[in-house]
Amino acid sequence: MKFMKKAVASLLAVAMLAGAAGCSGDKSWAMKTDSFTAPIGTYIYYLNTAYQTASYSVKDISKPVLEQTIDNQSAEAWIKDKALTYIKELFVINDKMKELNLTLTDAETKNVSDSAESQWSQYSSTLEQYGISKNSYRIAGPEFYAKFEKVFYALYGKGGKKEVSDADLKSYFESNYTDFSYVVAPLYKADSNSGYAELTDAEKAALKKEFEGYASDINSGKMTMQQAADSYKTSSKQTDEQLHTATMILNDSSSFPADFKTVLTSLKNGETKAAELTSSGVYILVSKGDITKKTSEYLSGDNRNSILSSMKIKEFTDAIEKEAKEYNKAKVNQSAIDSYKPSMFVTPTSSTAAPAASSAAASSSASSSSAAAASSTASSK
Repeated sequence: MKFMKKAVASLLAVAMLAGAAGCSGDKSWAMKTDSFTAPIGTYIYYLNTAYQTASYSVKDISKPVLEQTIDNQSAEAWIKDKALTYIKELFVINDKMKELNLTLTDAETKNVSDSAESQWSQYSSTLEQYGISKNSYRIAGPEFYAKFEKVFYALYGKGGKKEVSDADLKSYFESNYTDFSYVVAPLYKADSNSGYAELTDAEKAALKKEFEGYASDINSGKMTMQQAADSYKTSSKQTDEQLHTATMILNDSSSFPADFKTVLTSLKNGETKAAELTSSGVYILVSKGDITKKTSEYLSGDNRNSILSSMKIKEFTDAIEKEAKEYNKAKVNQSAIDSYKPSMFVTPTSSTAAPAASSAAASSSASSSSAAAASSTASSK
């Protein structure tokens, strides 16, 4: 899930744990306290995740990652520092679960197990070759993300120490979210060779006239967007629903192209426009709704959590990072950690690409939290 992936990927590198006690001999664990031990596999997993992050943080992605620097550090040192940050966050979140008297419910625990099992079946062959067991993967991935989310909502949700009021949430929603609907028509068609060909000038002109007619009728109140979508469905001989709706933040991370966002942001509430998107090779009919008419609906249930995560996740992530920097309650098995190097993830065919195992981190984060996808999108269809 996008939410938790952003939460973990945004953490910055930190210094090694000051004064931590190493332990020679036993290399089965990476860090531990009296109540929790992180297996060495969790560190390897995070080292892999840090290597993935480094692969798109270096200045030149065409060159080997480990031959470059990041934030004035060698890439290797940066990766190792970040991996240690990640594993320290395991302990920070576990401590907060205890402080807030939180536990995962039976349903949440089952979801963690199901997610781990599903993802493990896909990535086990790669992860195991690095020394990452299923249990280590579960702890570092699905279980961590579930606890991360649990702590977040306990703090910022109803009754939490940092509870966000409905008034503040309303203000944020109405200032940052956009409600809109649209219809898309491709500027190409199937040809006789089972391929695609661009529409002729005459066909483009006819499509433009059709869509501009829809926009005019909608703006004058003669037609609704749904009616326009149904009319286009008939004229284009489509079988699927042609009207798409969304309520979301139109930021740089949203999936819509820049020229679509330019058209949409130029509209007033209730206004509809037809336009060609040259970047996508399509013609669109787009209508901007009045976001205030969505407030009541979106400030309740899962949508409320979605908006809350959008509003406060960076603040929470920064706070966890800060605590991780200062965390000194765990012993570090330095000899075990030092025996694993970022170079173990460099593949023979490419020294710049992130290894396949890193996909497991993205996959597990994507499936662990329902709130995250809504960090930029409350609803889309």
